[in-house]
Amino acid sequence: MGIARRQFLQAGLTSLIGWQFLTRDRVAFAADQYVRQTTASTPRKRALLIGINQYDAKEEPQNLLSSTANGWLPLHGCVNDVELQKELLIHRFGFAPQDIVTLTDLDATRTNIADAIATHLVAQTLPNDLVIVHFSGHGSRLGNYNTLVPVDSGLPQNLENLRDITEQEWQGWLQAISTDRILNIIDAGFYYPNVSAIGNFRLRSRVGLKNWQPPTVTEPREQSIDQKLIGTTLRAASGDMLCADAQWSGFSSGAFTYALVQQLWQIVPATKINVVMSDLATTLDRRALHNDNLTIEKQVANMWEVEEAKQKAITSSTFAEMLPIPNFGSDGVIINSSSDRHTADVYLAGLPITVLSNYAAGAILNVVEATRAPIGNESETDSVLKSIPSNPQTTVQLKSRNGFNGKIEVLNDYSINPKLEKGQLLQEVMRAISRNVKLAIALDVGLSKIERVDATSAFSTMPNMFGVNANEQCADCLFGVQSASYGLFTIGHTPILGSFGSVGESVGVAIKRLQPFLESLFAAKLIRTTENQAATHLDVRVTLKAMIGVDERAVTVASKSAARSALIPANAFSNIARTKPINIGDRLECQIENFSDQPLYMRIFCLDPRSKILTPNFIATPYANDGIIPPSETLTIPYPKAPMNWAVSAPKGMVDVYIVISRSPLLQVAKILEASQRQASALNGLISIPNPLQVAQSLLDDLDRAGKPSEFGNAANIGDAWMLDVQQWATFNFNYQVA
Repeated sequence: MGIARRQFLQAGLTSLIGWQFLTRDRVAFAADQYVRQTTASTPRKRALLIGINQYDAKEEPQNLLSSTANGWLPLHGCVNDVELQKELLIHRFGFAPQDIVTLTDLDATRTNIADAIATHLVAQTLPNDLVIVHFSGHGSRLGNYNTLVPVDSGLPQNLENLRDITEQEWQGWLQAISTDRILNIIDAGFYYPNVSAIGNFRLRSRVGLKNWQPPTVTEPREQSIDQKLIGTTLRAASGDMLCADAQWSGFSSGAFTYALVQQLWQIVPATKINVVMSDLATTLDRRALHNDNLTIEKQVANMWEVEEAKQKAITSSTFAEMLPIPNFGSDGVIINSSSDRHTADVYLAGLPITVLSNYAAGAILNVVEATRAPIGNESETDSVLKSIPSNPQTTVQLKSRNGFNGKIEVLNDYSINPKLEKGQLLQEVMRAISRNVKLAIALDVGLSKIERVDATSAFSTMPNMFGVNANEQCADCLFGVQSASYGLFTIGHTPILGSFGSVGESVGVAIKRLQPFLESLFAAKLIRTTENQAATHLDVRVTLKAMIGVDERAVTVASKSAARSALIPANAFSNIARTKPINIGDRLECQIENFSDQPLYMRIFCLDPRSKILTPNFIATPYANDGIIPPSETLTIPYPKAPMNWAVSAPKGMVDVYIVISRSPLLQVAKILEASQRQASALNGLISIPNPLQVAQSLLDDLDRAGKPSEFGNAANIGDAWMLDVQQWATFNFNYQVA
């Protein structure tokens, strides 16, 4: 009976997988492994992580805009994607290291990928097991097929060398795995726009070929386009969407993978998948490659594929249905400790990218002891981490950082004998933001050598700003040319409205003209460093609503709560988000609920598509209440009885809203804004802040003065950094798209 079953499995694996190069010995091994695994009773978690940087792209062209002859570029962030996922799976979701197989660079051949799926996943997975498959690398489009490109596949000009994996093949291979609990993550693009880099990003797509058919196979099922979708697929791009390989501060990664991993470090079980995907799509749209033709709603649909049976439950689904989500978020994890266990290496992938890029030495974190407990009657494999405060609390200080890697040292008195151990999780106590943060301006590859020299010289004379070469270093915006006119672009090469001057303007004159734009972009960068919804302990919830259409039907744009509050009801953590655009003329309303017994103080900053920073002109008495939220009450902005509206206005595009709430009055910000609000010609709506950089720096000064725990002594006073106590403030980020 055992022999017959083994033979059946060998035949079945060969049929389902259809790999002509998969040897009989490998199939036999896979079948034998499956037979042995059927005696196991405890479900397990398995992962296959694939990341390819070093494609054989020969040499890189001097001008990336003319790289069509080459057809692709080596990538920088795919191997880091594998590391990001591996640390997440081990330390956040409890995967055993031996159950994670990684294939990177030269090891990620088609044969090795096939072998790993057969022997590690197909042969060893049982029906209740959880499987995660991740691919980071180039994708392509051959004929009517989207394909994944293993390291040993070639360019379409060499058809005999093509070893691409079609999406239909990929799905067929996943069908051979004996579980429906599969999370399939693809950080690759399929559309090649005739260039290999856009803005400050390399593209994860290779030149395609229109007249192509897959090689003849013995099993037609392998190429069926009507296969049932297995599990859940999250993809960085589909259709004509672009996929970004991103250069951040100190490291590279897929923009999609980093945004996803960061959210998975922080979400709690009640977080809806559509909220995560909406935040993910918005982050990519704002921080990476913007797509004029797709709304956020459409981008979410393109990135998130689930089996048909689950599509109707899309609004109520949570990641906890497929992953053992811990009941608390984490900002980092200890990955290695010293022999005396007083210093350690850490991974800080739980911090948002806008924060991590400016995170300074001196930051203070707590070690969170955790225990793993089953969910209800589920097995130990489906357990979640539950936080238990260590006694006494072990507190550490960040001594250095490079990308998401850092070194920490125990802050506590050594007499209590704290022990730092691999796998311990970290949560922010005090955030350190360097006072030496600068705005990095990439010089677009379309500029001539002389233009680049002139621009570099001009930027060097401007305080807090410097130029870098596009696609080589982390940048905040791009300086370039469009229709013979100089102006600014986002790092994804979307023109910044209003920044382009007249034809014939010199580089030096253009940069001088652009100084207000650059100062506004720098101010926005500073404001973004305060975002901390996942880390704050403030007892507050914020809801942004829109009054839609002529009947002013109220809809919730988003609702967010302080994730580490002790007083907010548990059901308040079910954050919601709206992805549909809002029309010009609709009205907005912000509700801030204070669950504490102390007054709170707030300010609102809006960043529009022109990179202007605006603030409501209706938070002062009598229209509201001077930005004060009384204890155990709700403040509505604008005040419901006030004759003033928060109206949605042009231009079209994405608007960021930052709502900053503090236990202490934001006195310096209020003083600076008072004159602007008093002189505003428009009493209705938002007013543009004429001195945004001064306001942003004053905001950080106010938060720095809000209070520092006395037990940290001099450790909380870093001369070249703002030190912000997460117990003292909360900054919530909302986004809405103006149609």
